[in-house]
Amino acid sequence: MRHLLQFEGIKLLHRPRTFLSIGLMLVLVGLIFWGLNAEGENALGYLFQSLGDNFLMQGSILNGYMVSFLILNTLWIHIPILIVIVTGDLFSSELESGTIRLLMTRPISRNRVALGKFATAVLYVFVFVLIFSLVSLGLALLLFGSGDLIVAFNGLQIIPEADLLWRFFAAFGYAFLAMSTFAIFSVAISFFTRKSLVAILITLGIIVISTLLQTLASSLFMGWEFFLITYHFAQWQLFFYSEIDWVSLLNSSLWLMVFSSFCIVVSLIRFNKLKITE
Repeated sequence: MRHLLQFEGIKLLHRPRTFLSIGLMLVLVGLIFWGLNAEGENALGYLFQSLGDNFLMQGSILNGYMVSFLILNTLWIHIPILIVIVTGDLFSSELESGTIRLLMTRPISRNRVALGKFATAVLYVFVFVLIFSLVSLGLALLLFGSGDLIVAFNGLQIIPEADLLWRFFAAFGYAFLAMSTFAIFSVAISFFTRKSLVAILITLGIIVISTLLQTLASSLFMGWEFFLITYHFAQWQLFFYSEIDWVSLLNSSLWLMVFSSFCIVVSLIRFNKLKITE
């Protein structure tokens, strides 16, 4: 398996979209930095102006932790899009080009080939999230400084600076789990299509629909949001509640792992029955 992963890793490194996806992520983060540096203070000041009547506020609301928190909100749809550009055709591209036939002439089982694809997708997500976390948190702290974090969802949450670093590490760890699930899902879709573009569009379509349904969940789909993949993506926000809902986090983590396992099993069944000569 180690040699198979090395082989898959080399192929991934020779694909321009691998670096394009990371480059686009860096551009996205850079634009957020630029926008917040230019107008972030005024925008946040307007949003939290009412706090001045109830709290004695010193320093700036806009700091590195606030910037990183805002960037984390791109996990809803922007970051998954960048990931699926790479992972969505890990298998379908080889099926489309016919290289999978050459690979299957080697003394290696189909299950190992499929698991190698999934492992490669997870490894790519790890590198992606690692770079994403270093830039969005590390660079944000260097550029904007540190301080307490004030966020307004489900009431007002004020997290002291001393309690923030581990929460961000945990949030990025959860983001890795969520994005790995999405990458595995996109690879699974590619096992059922012979066109890379179709696999990517189907995966993106599902996440867009899931996002829209989640937006309408409070009025039309109450009680069904637990079955939406984007609902579990958003659970990283629980790390920034004054009292963390560990039960909800555990339930969402289990949902993501079970869903990933289901995708892998279904893909293995599909691949073992697939006629690659057609």
